[in-house]
Amino acid sequence: MSETTIINKVFYYKTKILLTPKQLAEEAGFNLKESDYPGRISGSGHCDCKNGGEFNLLPKSDPQVIYGDKRYMQCRICKKWSHL
Repeated sequence: MSETTIINKVFYYKTKILLTPKQLAEEAGFNLKESDYPGRISGSGHCDCKNGGEFNLLPKSDPQVIYGDKRYMQCRICKKWSHL
């Protein structure tokens, strides 16, 4: 990745605990590897923040996660939704 690549941050839901690439892969819940991150969450397509978003990862028990079968996350700054 280049120096200008935006790296978004993902935290456990409503905490200050930043997830590692290994944890992100485990939380995604399908065939992702630690090496898929941070590339999978980099860039500006996840939210509207110019310098990278800071996301709350919804818990597995959240109805949106259960219904959508994806680990959704919401940016703490701009409130836009995305998924792992």
